[in-house]
Amino acid sequence: MGFWAYFWIYAGILTYLTWGFVVAFESVLVMAGSEFAKSWVKKRYTLKFFMFEIYLFFPLVFALYLVLEVLPALFTGHKPIKFDVAKAIYDVFYEKIDEAEEEGL
Repeated sequence: MGFWAYFWIYAGILTYLTWGFVVAFESVLVMAGSEFAKSWVKKRYTLKFFMFEIYLFFPLVFALYLVLEVLPALFTGHKPIKFDVAKAIYDVFYEKIDEAEEEGL
């Protein structure tokens, strides 16, 4: 492979890792109950796109959860938050989910 092939491969990998870190960090903050993170997600995402990005970057979300919640819990003894992606999505977009349920979608 030539230079440009490697360039685009590395660019794709670094883009995935960079944007995935942002989405994972905000997702873990939403799971923890941060009001700022909830408002940040609500301003920038629709329900479907947020779900798409969480599932696209799920390995990074889980890895960041382990680093931010589980590892400190091992050393400090506090109880980590529950890893619940569905609850995180519902906490941010509860109005739209409830409307969809009422309409039978």
